[in-house]
Amino acid sequence: MSGQHQGGWDDPVHGTDAQGNDVTASFGYGNREGHTLLGDGHQDPRDFMQRGHDHYGPGDGPHDNGTQRGNYTGYGS
Repeated sequence: MSGQHQGGWDDPVHGTDAQGNDVTASFGYGNREGHTLLGDGHQDPRDFMQRGHDHYGPGDGPHDNGTQRGNYTGYGS
């Protein structure tokens, strides 16, 4: 891989959005820096990573600013 930096996702964490609704989030690192996975509720980490999130990105890739699968319905969705 000489010089290339792989990326991935931090372990999902539980929190709340600006309105106090429970959410699960994971933040990208490496070549996924600036990307966030976000879903409603406090989810099991495996379920969240497999299918329970929407993807929000920096606006410079195949998903542009993310995907809207209906898994995050809170503020800014």
